[in-house]
Amino acid sequence: MSVNCSLWQENSLSVKRFAFAKFSEVPGECFLLFTLILLMFLVSLTGNALITLAICTSPALHTPMYFFLANLSLLEIGYTCTVIPKMLQSLVSEARGISREGCATQMFFFTLFVTLFFGSGSINYLRPKSSHSPGMDKLLALFYTAVTSMLNPIIYSLRNKEVKAALRRTLGLKKVLTMNR
Repeated sequence: MSVNCSLWQENSLSVKRFAFAKFSEVPGECFLLFTLILLMFLVSLTGNALITLAICTSPALHTPMYFFLANLSLLEIGYTCTVIPKMLQSLVSEARGISREGCATQMFFFTLFVTLFFGSGSINYLRPKSSHSPGMDKLLALFYTAVTSMLNPIIYSLRNKEVKAALRRTLGLKKVLTMNR
């Protein structure tokens, strides 16, 4: 049995772009979301970049644990830089779409991220169907994309005395972080 591939290709559809659903129909809410997400994005980039810089420049932090923390920070920088700018664009413009290639890139990083944080990502799949709502899906996507990557540097590294000391040395400051624990 043989398949005529030329006929199959002629009848197939080719998707070029995907459309995003709006977060809100109210322009003021979109601007507020844009501002909050942009601030979280900048905090995430700054925190993760500082953690990576401190670990790479401090020989005392060249241990397996800090190696994985630096990789986590780099992963989060890559992930947030892949997803958040397109999200910000869709909040303030009428261009609410993404190319097939852009979507594939985002899906790759999103899948990688959910795999690393399987516990928190599983909420999406384990909740009952009766509590399912598109609004909650959007909120969860926003939370996993912006909030988690913003808080991880604080949770995993900035509470650590060795990392805080390395940051002070790297930046040439006496007191950078005053979080005591």
